[in-house]
Amino acid sequence: MRAILLIVQVLLVSAVLAQTNPAIPSVSSGKIPELNVPPIDTLYSWAEQNSPNVKIQDALIEKTDADTRRVKKQWLDAFKFGANIKTGSYGNDVINQVETGYSYGPYVSFSLYEIVGHHNLVDVYRAEGKVATFKKDQAVLELRRIVWSLYNDIQLHKSILEIRSEAVNSAFVHVKMAEKEFSEGAIALGELSRVTEIYTKTQTDLVLTINDLRSSYMQLEHLCGKSLNEYSK
Repeated sequence: MRAILLIVQVLLVSAVLAQTNPAIPSVSSGKIPELNVPPIDTLYSWAEQNSPNVKIQDALIEKTDADTRRVKKQWLDAFKFGANIKTGSYGNDVINQVETGYSYGPYVSFSLYEIVGHHNLVDVYRAEGKVATFKKDQAVLELRRIVWSLYNDIQLHKSILEIRSEAVNSAFVHVKMAEKEFSEGAIALGELSRVTEIYTKTQTDLVLTINDLRSSYMQLEHLCGKSLNEYSK
């Protein structure tokens, strides 16, 4: 068993030492993504403009406003304006005289049922508009919560990325030092293997952090409906 472990250690160390120019993740090498993140207010605005739910509520608000204006205009249809004109003649038997004349009388008539009905419709449309506005406000608040969470995740991942990038660089330096000491017989193979494993783990942690960063970034781009790297101040 000890012989097998020794062989594994030798293979692991050999694989690392065989890298004449080990790939240390960095922005210049392209392994660490250099991602542009616009200001949070810009992200809020983009996400709201791209949100289907917010668009639906905006459309409902516009519809109820239009319905309310239409019903208010139709309210006058319940009133009818007109005038009665009557002409005729009349006589007086006493003086045996006949005279002619006319009478004029304007009038206004209305349907109480239609007036009440139009008033109720206005109330209904106003209520629908309030509901749509309330739902839009809720959608905006939830959307902003998600945007804020992803924005913070990105900032956190970027900070962790810097730390883990430094850890990779430091671990690589220790590997090169251990290699030199091992070649001089100053340390055993087990120590060199331990240092190499640390270097491998730091690389793995760095890759995982990069993936987390890219995942949050892509989710934020999906919410905003555009490439965040295209933002210019």
